[in-house]
Amino acid sequence: MITGMALAPRKIGAVTAAVAFAMVLTAPHTTATPDHRTGVRKIEYSLGDRAFQVPGFHTEPGGPVADLELTAVVHAPRTLIGKRPVVLLAHGYWKPCQSDQWVWPCPQADAFPSYRGYDYLGQELARQGFVVVSVSVNGVNAGEMGQSADIARAALMSRHLELLRDLNDGKGPLAERLKAFRNHLDLTNVGTLGHSRGGRGAVYQASDRHAAELPAGVRIRAVLPLAPADYYAPDPEAPENLDYRITKIPFAVMTGSCDGAVNGGSYVDNAKGRNLAPIHAVTPKHANHNYFNTEWSYDNDSRCPDTGLTPEQQRAVATTYIPAFFRQYLLGQHNPIVSGGWPGVDVVTHQPIG
Repeated sequence: MITGMALAPRKIGAVTAAVAFAMVLTAPHTTATPDHRTGVRKIEYSLGDRAFQVPGFHTEPGGPVADLELTAVVHAPRTLIGKRPVVLLAHGYWKPCQSDQWVWPCPQADAFPSYRGYDYLGQELARQGFVVVSVSVNGVNAGEMGQSADIARAALMSRHLELLRDLNDGKGPLAERLKAFRNHLDLTNVGTLGHSRGGRGAVYQASDRHAAELPAGVRIRAVLPLAPADYYAPDPEAPENLDYRITKIPFAVMTGSCDGAVNGGSYVDNAKGRNLAPIHAVTPKHANHNYFNTEWSYDNDSRCPDTGLTPEQQRAVATTYIPAFFRQYLLGQHNPIVSGGWPGVDVVTHQPIG
């Protein structure tokens, strides 16, 4: 079974102990850029490249606990009125350093900006009223692989949600620099999206088994694994399946028909017939794996390169379906394409049982 793109051989590790969080506080670095043409503001924040650790997640099996960054770019409506739902984005497995070194932090301070590869999507979601946070996961990519990396991705995503929750209450390391967001974030109405192995982390975080591990006051209402890497489970009730089974939250798995890295089917198979909320298998025809991220689009991984979509066409699919999905499940605004698709995008929907 294909389990996602890898640019270099890596060893597999696993974490079975409960996850605790550790963070080294540093002064947050932020930059802000309003875009008056679109009505969207863009803000970046970073607490440093060694700001977070997940006990049990190592740089390599038997190695030291890995240092992880707390870095993100935020797209939000330029004018915030009331509390806005939050959409958290997490990229997948790609080189952490532009110099092709698989270490973290990067010795040459040349971190690869995978988290900026969804700026086009963040801008569109923000234009439609969401506060969108795309997080950097380079430190995880430089560490162990396997389920331990999924646990670390989920923990990193939850830590960002915890930071945003505290920010909304006027507390924590982001409160002073991002004070304009205070009282404008609804952390009880969160959507998550993970691309590639980020999809595995997002599903692990939102699964029925791990719902109680979310930060207090945070509620995930919808999940979209985007071309998610598959996991291996030998039978339907294997522990791995339970770790990635979502039955109580709507989710959509979007995987292109020409994806040369993953097939994404295991998540729907794991939940269908058990689901208490709608689940959607979304297949953009002729889409590949990498074009969803603008920083990865130089690598055409398509199974059908002669008939595939252009990067612009593929991102147009993303900015059509993904906002409609989150508007339906976070804002209650039904859109028929979420369950039915449109020409060029097939959707198979499994309605709630019972």
